[in-house]
Amino acid sequence: MRLGRSSRAAIIGLALALGITACSGDSSPSVPTSTAAANGGLEKTEIKVVGLPAIDTAALYVAIDQKLFEKEGLKVTPQIVQSSPEAIPMLLNGEIDAMFGNYVSMFQAHDQGALKLRILAEGSRAAPDSLSVMALPDSPIRSAKDLEGKTINVNVLHNFQELALTQVLKANNVDPKKIKYVQVTFQNIMPAWQKGQIDAAYLGEPLVTAATSQMGARKILDPASGPASEFPISGYVSTQDWYEKNPKTAAAFQRALHNAAKMMEGNRELVVDVLPNFTQIDKATAATVTFPYFSSSDNPVRLQRVADWMVEAGWLSKDIDVASLMSPTTSG
Repeated sequence: MRLGRSSRAAIIGLALALGITACSGDSSPSVPTSTAAANGGLEKTEIKVVGLPAIDTAALYVAIDQKLFEKEGLKVTPQIVQSSPEAIPMLLNGEIDAMFGNYVSMFQAHDQGALKLRILAEGSRAAPDSLSVMALPDSPIRSAKDLEGKTINVNVLHNFQELALTQVLKANNVDPKKIKYVQVTFQNIMPAWQKGQIDAAYLGEPLVTAATSQMGARKILDPASGPASEFPISGYVSTQDWYEKNPKTAAAFQRALHNAAKMMEGNRELVVDVLPNFTQIDKATAATVTFPYFSSSDNPVRLQRVADWMVEAGWLSKDIDVASLMSPTTSG
């Protein structure tokens, strides 16, 4: 019932974004080379970007490793923080140019007036089996309906975990109001679960794989299924002011990330190779877990779901037109 060394270490690497999901499966395409300098030059050729120590940030590091930013005339210096809220003041103060974070936190900050948001590029989307609500082998919980009246952990209350699961519960004829959510840090999920402090565990990778193989845990519900299929989780953002001053730089940054995602489709090794650079997930663990979908294009329709569900949940004071916050998609 105890987690192995690599699985315990990987827990920290899941902070906030829940490293999740599985690479989409097209054959690996050729990546076009587009030199920004030849297209009139960039406003900035060196930028600082904050990421999170989670699988979802992999495209940033693949783009660096494969020199895709260099092909765009950009030098990108990455920096890791433990949570999106930690990076927002850095963004507002001009200490960094862009950051990676989950959309729920970003939309909340935009709604509250703390951040005038510009979405530079989509990052990750939930894939089947990347997230799981699980029960221990001897638990009486056998179906989604059995979750009513039970306690489930989330990393942060009123964030994307709860938002997606609410929609999936309703689709399975479960009353979301009968679920009790408690905030549990990633390091404490397994102890809390085994002590009975939570009835079912809401897990992301690599904990889904660890709980299945080492604890015999059973999957009860996939929070990335049905209405939450390919649920957008996180992306790369700047302030609107920065974007207006640096539109060519923003476009070059977006192209490199999109091209990285294209290279990652069907090529797990690219992700496996970079994960130890910015997470505590080692290569052996990375080789066994389910990855997220990494977005090679931006889609305002699917991202609008997040804002609409937040309004429905009462987490936003007004509607957000997501398309108005998104940068135009540029070709490579």
